[in-house]
Amino acid sequence: MMNMTSYYDFSGQKFGYPLSLSINSFDRHIFSRQNSLELSYVLQGEYQIVTEKFTSKLSKGELVMIAPGDIHLISHKKDGVILTIHIDFDRMTTAMSGNSNEAFSTMIVTNQAYDQLKNKISGILKLIRQENYNLYTLNAYMMDILSIASRVSFSMSSLPLQDEAHKNYMQAILYIDSHYNENLTLGDVADTLSFSLSYTSKLFKKFTGITFIKYLNSVRIRASLEDLLEGIKNISEISDECGMPNSKAYTEAFKEIYGISPSNYRKRFKKNFAPTVEKEMKLHDFDSILEDFINEEETVYEDEKCKITLNAEHIKLETEEEIKISNKGKRIQIVL
Repeated sequence: MMNMTSYYDFSGQKFGYPLSLSINSFDRHIFSRQNSLELSYVLQGEYQIVTEKFTSKLSKGELVMIAPGDIHLISHKKDGVILTIHIDFDRMTTAMSGNSNEAFSTMIVTNQAYDQLKNKISGILKLIRQENYNLYTLNAYMMDILSIASRVSFSMSSLPLQDEAHKNYMQAILYIDSHYNENLTLGDVADTLSFSLSYTSKLFKKFTGITFIKYLNSVRIRASLEDLLEGIKNISEISDECGMPNSKAYTEAFKEIYGISPSNYRKRFKKNFAPTVEKEMKLHDFDSILEDFINEEETVYEDEKCKITLNAEHIKLETEEEIKISNKGKRIQIVL
């Protein structure tokens, strides 16, 4: 079961929009791979990011970027709360998205790009807090994020060194990701990768904290969600296509993960209710842990000569000296 009683979800999927934003404390045990750019910012606690290239701890205030198509797992250690943005390229035309699979890199974001991306995320949070926000402004923030993220340089030398167990574990994860819908057993994975059965079993317990069969079932359930929410196929067809032995096994595994049956999950989604038993909150309910974002200054203009920022209290112009200008509602002209 997911272990959070409340969360926030701005889901673009519900109205065909590319951008989604969520705040939650769900503890993940399975790897994800999607055709979207993901930005995850730790609001509270400590997380671990596991990818093909690296494994690293994520502390409060750190930001990780996951490139489209990269398999990854972000799980929290204790009392974790994370803010995640997805920009889904499947909901864009090719002319808009470009070659998204080559444009981005998976990394922990630092330096200037960190400040710029955090600034844009802050702008989105402030915007969607409004009852009637401007969709074109939201589009601008989304495209700014893509522009900044596509320019972030990536250095292999900055990656932490990985041990042999991590490499072997990722081989097993990638094999499951490609063959989960087949009649797959732990022995199949071990034989294919030339590992012993006991060693393969220990890999899963060490890195995921759950058994191989629970991990495999979770991967299958995750892969079935799009078909389930689409509502065209019946449960038997969905369970067969995702590799479950039958609809009963599918339903039992689904209830173990989400707390409700797949049919009820589908019904709640269609009625625009939260599809799980966790309580969906308003964005304002998270103000205490969003304080850094709420108070973040928004950069409205920047070049080599000056930087103009805006927050709830003032407009600030930074050149050689800092100037604060109040009464932001008035028209102000600045000539350099």
